[in-house]
Amino acid sequence: MTDRQTDTPWDAFEAYDVAGAAARIRDRIRRTPLVRLPTDESRLDLRGKLENRQVTGSFKARGALNNILSLTDEERGRGVVAASSGNHGKALAWAAREAGVAATIVMPRDAYRNKIEACRADGAEVVLAESRASADDQTARLVAEGRVLIHPYDRRGTIEGTGTVGLELAEDWPEVDIVIVCVGGGGLAAGTSLALRRALGRKVKIFGAEPLGAPSMTLGLARGAPVRLTHLDSSVQGLCPPYSGALNIAICATTLDGMLLPHDGEILAGQRRLVRPHEATGFAGEVVEPAGAAAYAAALVSPAIRALVSQHTAARPLRVAVTVSGGNPDPSQLEAARDGASVHAR
Repeated sequence: MTDRQTDTPWDAFEAYDVAGAAARIRDRIRRTPLVRLPTDESRLDLRGKLENRQVTGSFKARGALNNILSLTDEERGRGVVAASSGNHGKALAWAAREAGVAATIVMPRDAYRNKIEACRADGAEVVLAESRASADDQTARLVAEGRVLIHPYDRRGTIEGTGTVGLELAEDWPEVDIVIVCVGGGGLAAGTSLALRRALGRKVKIFGAEPLGAPSMTLGLARGAPVRLTHLDSSVQGLCPPYSGALNIAICATTLDGMLLPHDGEILAGQRRLVRPHEATGFAGEVVEPAGAAAYAAALVSPAIRALVSQHTAARPLRVAVTVSGGNPDPSQLEAARDGASVHAR
């Protein structure tokens, strides 16, 4: 675990209108459930915000739709573009189709095939790039040609949309002690933590969880600015962007209590637990991709969380909520995880 917290109040981001985003997207977005998740620790009350059940299969639908519904008529006519390894692209393709806006999604060639086809099925033009970094370069060229960039995480409209996850968490479980949020570029962490701080203040501890081998937010918080990763030692698609966003870092520096860094093996073990039934708790199993299990894995294995659990009792367990952020796994990878095999995140 790494800790960082500045003295900058989150009120500096008062202009971010999460409540307005909630009203804007409410009729087309699912209010996802908060359910008890499997744990072998009686002193831990662990619940998951099941964004894997969200429209398009991930929390990304919230930010994508909020952005699309906020476009001016001139911007709608230009069409939108984004670079994405999958879930943001799928969400943006869906939201653009709903609003009659042309969308182009630039994806790395190694993205899950089901996510590529999902973008095309919703009418988006898909451009395949050699890598995630080159996808950013191609996206920049399309923006220069006139398309509107809907950034998957480093954009105010995206953060406002993801903040609705935090609003719902605060309303559904105001007694929560700790919230752990999956972190890729930081859009979900920034929006969720900002909304939680506004609703619950400092009485809740908030942590981000990102792969040990792709610590873009951890490094970004340490520097106070985005750090481009020159080497990735993680294969958890969706949590391995080249860098975390500048807006996301600025917000998370004021709202997070620290970062948790599970390694790929721990994240995949968390996914295996989530996709399989757990008779002792009545948990039926969920469709979850590896990236969606990062916060759950951190809750189970992080020394920092385990230390806090040890201070509680079965009569008064530590109350922890985690985001289960995505449910669009590669079909063969999901099948192997359900069989209990130790499988690669691809």
